[in-house]
Amino acid sequence: MKSKTTRVLQIITGVYAALYVTAIVVSFFQGDLTFSSLLDTMLLIPVLIILAGAVLSWTRVKMGAILLMAWTACVWFYDLFLARGPDSGMVSIMAVPAMVLGVLLLLEWYKTNESAVPPKQLQWRYLLRVLLVNYMVLYAIVVFSELVKGKPYDYFSLPFILFPLLLLVFLAGFALAWKRELLAGILFLLWSAIMIAGSVTYFDFGDSGPWLLFGLPVLLQGVLYLNQHFQYRTK
Repeated sequence: MKSKTTRVLQIITGVYAALYVTAIVVSFFQGDLTFSSLLDTMLLIPVLIILAGAVLSWTRVKMGAILLMAWTACVWFYDLFLARGPDSGMVSIMAVPAMVLGVLLLLEWYKTNESAVPPKQLQWRYLLRVLLVNYMVLYAIVVFSELVKGKPYDYFSLPFILFPLLLLVFLAGFALAWKRELLAGILFLLWSAIMIAGSVTYFDFGDSGPWLLFGLPVLLQGVLYLNQHFQYRTK
């Protein structure tokens, strides 16, 4: 039986999908989208994905949740890799709520799919791991978009050598998150500290666009991993 939380998430998902489709339709009638180019036509793919995710969230919660997270990745890919421009990053930010809805719906599915409701510790662990996998996918999109369409940075000089350093720190945190939550939390906080220090110290580093989108989420992830470790380490 569906919980009240699940129903609320499904309703919010439907509203979010309707707003997105409405924005696409309005852009078409205003002439911003003509679907005469390949890039405009490719926008039909995320439209179909989010509509399918919203519908399936009512009948197949797990699949609907996965489609919402896939839609977010699709929008990030389109915004940062294909249609990159002066407003690059804003559309990606607006797509993040769909990822959050997908993660929360997947958590609801996890709680009801077990024979008994999992304890809070396992629920938090599941939630953090799903979020982390999403971050990894989005991070990969950011990295490849910068390598292909970004400015020609010299990654062996300051401040841009910090970018590969950040990637190594994040990958180490990702690997340790499955078994060493304390170390993972510390590494994610270190990642955030490097990002903040680089942004404050070097103007060019702080003006690097989509890289900064990960600042707050990774910081929160680090805090949550440390909280997970210290709250449940004796249980």
